[in-house]
Order: sequence, then structure tokens, then C-alpha cells
Amino acid sequence: MIRSLRLFLIFGTCFILSLVSLRWGGWLRVCEVRIIPTRYVAVEKLTGEVLGANILRLNLEPLRQTILADPRVLGVVTRVDFFHLRVHVEVRERAPLVAVGLRSGEKMWVDREGVILEPADEAWAVGVKAEGNRVEPEVVEAVLAWAQLPRALRERYPVLDFSQDQAVAPGSPTILFGAICQVPKKLGILTTLWREGLLEGFGVVDLRANDVVILKRGG
Repeated sequence: MIRSLRLFLIFGTCFILSLVSLRWGGWLRVCEVRIIPTRYVAVEKLTGEVLGANILRLNLEPLRQTILADPRVLGVVTRVDFFHLRVHVEVRERAPLVAVGLRSGEKMWVDREGVILEPADEAWAVGVKAEGNRVEPEVVEAVLAWAQLPRALRERYPVLDFSQDQAVAPGSPTILFGAICQVPKKLGILTTLWREGLLEGFGVVDLRANDVVILKRGG
């Protein structure tokens, strides 16, 4: 009985010492951090505290929260491979959808929800108001609808102007759409007028009123 107790104590002591050695010693260090390629987040700069850390005491929550703090990030998944002493980091980011010109003069790509992502070479709409790091979703919907116009009509009106919180298509004639949210349904009327040749000879086409089209010869 005493011998069995001694063996148990020796085994228990060795087990505890092994755990302490593995958890607090220089063993089981993270030797690799694999990152799914990202467009916006420089994850490599954030993984310095992970690489070389003891994998049994690894806390990836600060890394996740730092990545998620970027509004361009939709989600992040981290996975620990204990057998290969490896950490996997996968970042899911927003996708550029439309290019807009902000009132500050910057041209930027935004996603479907209006989150500003990265600089653009050209803009499909100008005078767009930004609030923080995003624009109104109505702007995105308006520009997407405009992009579906027949090519010849879209070339005639290359940009939409939202500088006065109203939608205007500069050109000949100038098209007044009214509220930005009204643009998608007003574009159908504009397309019909164009196909029937009713845009010629006028300086302004006013589509702001419901179910009424006002054609003005002057500017």
C-alpha cells in the first residue's frame, strides 16, 4: 500500500512537472503563422506576439479584436494546429463595388453597404457626402442602377452629381432626378425619353415630380 502510494506521488509529481515545463518552459512554441492573403489588413505586423509564443498559453483574442477594429473587415477566423505548432489566420474583407468621388476630392471604392475601402482611379459619381468611413447606401444603389443603363446613354452621362444632396446628371440636357434614393426608378423614365428621342432640343429634363416630366429649353 505504501509502495503504491509512493509510486502514485512520484507519477503525479512527474506529471505536474511535465505540464509546468510544457506550459511555462521553452517547449511548444508557435513556429509558423499562416495568413490567408488580405487586401487591407497588414496581419503580418500583428502576429509578432503570436510567433514564438507558447502554444498552450496562446490567447488569440487580442489579435482578433485588433483585426476586427478595421471597418473594412467582415470577420476573422483563427485556428491553432497543435501538432505542427502552427496558427492559421483567415480574414474576410469587404469587396469594392462602386467608385465614387467624395466632396473632399478623393476618389474611393466603396462596398455595397457604402463602407469606404481604397482609392480609385476614376469615379462614377461625384460630390458624394461621407460620414466617417462610409457613404449612404442609397448612393451605392443609385450608382449601381445607373451602371445598368444602355451603354450609349451611360456614355452621354458619364457621372452623377450628388453635391447638393440631390441627384443630377450633368450633360445635354441636364437631368434632375431629385432625392438620391429616387434615382433607380427615375432611370427607367430617362431611358424611355432617350429611346424616343425626346431629350433632343432641351436644356433641362426635370424628373423630380412624381409621374410628371418637365422639359425645359433653357439651361
